[in-house]
Amino acid sequence: MEQSVLVIGGGPAGLSAARTLGGLEVKTYLVEKAQKLGGRPILEDYHTLIPRKMKPSQVLGPFIEEVQSNPNVEVFLNTEVEEVSGSGGNFSVKLSNGKTLKVGAIVVATGFTHFDPKRKGELGFGIYPDVITNLQLEQMFSREGKLYRPSNGELPKRVAFVFCVGSRDRQLGVTNVHCCRYGCALSGLQAMEIRQKYPEVDVFCYYMDVRTYGTWEYPFYWEPQEKFGVRYVRGRIAEITYSPQDGRLRVKHEDTIVQRPAEIPMDLVVLVLGMEPSEGTKKVAKLLNLKQNPDSLFIEPADEVGDPTVSNVEGVFIAGACKGPIDIESSISDGRSAGVNAALYLRGAKVGA
Repeated sequence: MEQSVLVIGGGPAGLSAARTLGGLEVKTYLVEKAQKLGGRPILEDYHTLIPRKMKPSQVLGPFIEEVQSNPNVEVFLNTEVEEVSGSGGNFSVKLSNGKTLKVGAIVVATGFTHFDPKRKGELGFGIYPDVITNLQLEQMFSREGKLYRPSNGELPKRVAFVFCVGSRDRQLGVTNVHCCRYGCALSGLQAMEIRQKYPEVDVFCYYMDVRTYGTWEYPFYWEPQEKFGVRYVRGRIAEITYSPQDGRLRVKHEDTIVQRPAEIPMDLVVLVLGMEPSEGTKKVAKLLNLKQNPDSLFIEPADEVGDPTVSNVEGVFIAGACKGPIDIESSISDGRSAGVNAALYLRGAKVGA
């Protein structure tokens, strides 16, 4: 049994797994294909994380610092896994940097990718500059510290959030029928941030239904409405167009409460994107023969055990968004569990029973 662990992915789950393993004095190799650690929250400049409303650097910075300073953890950036052979306890892993590692266990934490909104052509993304994504709004806040219309740089008078773009959508096929879990809560947070800084801006949230899980219900659904005046409209968006007469967008929808069509002028439309498995997740799943959901292609835990971090391949553990939509805190917790299970496995314990 090789007494070392490979962690694939340097996002929240991978960092948490590597930090846990390093703290347990297990030799750990952390492989990340990007140029720095932190995953999408750091690489894509997220502004504020739910549910604790903290900056990515506040949440993930300590993890990155601990991992990089721990002598038990060796980090490989700009590196991918190319080949894997062997079995649980004795894996041989070839990396893209030419190095070959011998490890006893593997933690897969390869994450997700955002839905490509160009696949929803009727929503105007890529056609109208004032149709943006929730990720672009995050970057607008974090990089420039202000809200504006990309078309003219002016402050919008009306902003619309469109929920479930690329999720819970049968028209896109079975691969996009799952809920993204984070979208409703993040939209509530972003809407509050807009209203707090720009009280003169009207904000609308268009939804099928609102799914603010557990303790997220009040701070990310009721509070935006009751304390900040965000307007929630239950309706399906049919089309987003542009009117050259006034230079504004038109949101065409059916209000499913009053059961009638409507068309509302907007200055900025924010598409709330669903989550899909990353290319890295799909690649590693094939390399390791991991079980994938036949519809979503996210990696699935083993059927015969109750532990969600135990895969169908002995010695391989899975954590975070490679398994499906998950929030940051849950991803960190998942990574910790996978790290502990990997350490137990190296010591001969039966994991997942």
